[in-house]
Amino acid sequence: MKKAECLQIESAARQAIGRQYSCSPISRSLCCGEGGRVRHEFDIYAEGILIGGVSTSPPKNKSGSSNTGGQDRASAALLWLELWRGTEKRIHVLTSKPMADWLVAHFQGALFRNPITIYHYDQHADVLHEVGRL
Repeated sequence: MKKAECLQIESAARQAIGRQYSCSPISRSLCCGEGGRVRHEFDIYAEGILIGGVSTSPPKNKSGSSNTGGQDRASAALLWLELWRGTEKRIHVLTSKPMADWLVAHFQGALFRNPITIYHYDQHADVLHEVGRL
């Protein structure tokens, strides 16, 4: 998938989240540590309401092998949400249902300080489905 297509899907997922939470989330680079040196761009941010990311990778490559890079990126998004010190609700949106299922199964039982809600965004139907909470 090309970068432009990923950004378009990310924008549509952000709009769907906005409808779900009655807000206007934006993509924003924010500090996650002391002194402002540790920054991360969150794909979804509505101050005081929610913060999160969007992953567009499938769990498997075209050849059928594990997409470890995509799995690592989806997993890393959880780390950034864990590092966030704000009070916003934490969410992660995945455009691949198998990847969303994999992420929930892989991290089920992990002890996150703040719950992270995992959603699948069906881009063709423009609908969000909650897959689980970590």
